[in-house]
Amino acid sequence: MILTTNFINEFFDDSFAIRKMNEMKNPSGVTHDDDGATIKLKVPGFNKKSIDISVDSETLTIEGKTDDDSFVKKYSIDTKYDFDSIDAKVVDGLLTLSLPYKAEVKPRKIKVN
Repeated sequence: MILTTNFINEFFDDSFAIRKMNEMKNPSGVTHDDDGATIKLKVPGFNKKSIDISVDSETLTIEGKTDDDSFVKKYSIDTKYDFDSIDAKVVDGLLTLSLPYKAEVKPRKIKVN
């Protein structure tokens, strides 16, 4: 009974609800910070030779293909990212892409004199 009550209390707790809503909003592993965005995608069984990444003015496409499996993921992207500086790496079945902002759109601090 205590376990059930604790679960119900946790379920209706604001922090639990906010955490679950954030997971629903961001199921694809995309995070943002002052430098740009990072995409993390689980790709077990795929290596750097079996993954192709392309970008155009509106879409980032990640395609993976092996003899046994394949996938395609597409992300809508903004022109505020520096497409020439996108970096990608695969480590232990996790693909990580770094999408830096263009220099002119990065937030900066202005010193008051």
